[in-house]
Amino acid sequence: MVNISNRQLSEELLNKINKLFFEIFKKFETNHSFSTLMNDFFTPKERILFAKRITIIYLLIKKIEQRNIADFMKVSTSTVCKYSLLLENKNSEMVEIIKSIIKKEKTFDFIDDLLADFLIRPGLKIGHWDLYWQHKRKKERKQIYGM
Repeated sequence: MVNISNRQLSEELLNKINKLFFEIFKKFETNHSFSTLMNDFFTPKERILFAKRITIIYLLIKKIEQRNIADFMKVSTSTVCKYSLLLENKNSEMVEIIKSIIKKEKTFDFIDDLLADFLIRPGLKIGHWDLYWQHKRKKERKQIYGM
């Protein structure tokens, strides 16, 4: 649990802090520099909490069942329900970004399946059955858990 001071900040000061936070995040363009920023600012527990929140929202937008999300992410179903309710009435910028990522992912998955259908033909060569079942399990796991 994150501790926050009882003393409230003024609205003007909060806006300045948010602008500063945005400017700092905007400067980091590569994955490595972003990881460095996250490691500098957040504790390991906060990083995990932050990553789990984003992943839960991502999986909810992908229409993965809530119980599967809870099992996969090792969180309670009430946590998943909380984010589900938050998303129900909210159409934020983050949701739009995640939807665009999902669109790109669907295109990539379609191409991956198409190539797998052409290249993995069980029965032609001895080892292809292993590849076929491996691809099929990967597809099923993506359907159930979204990842």
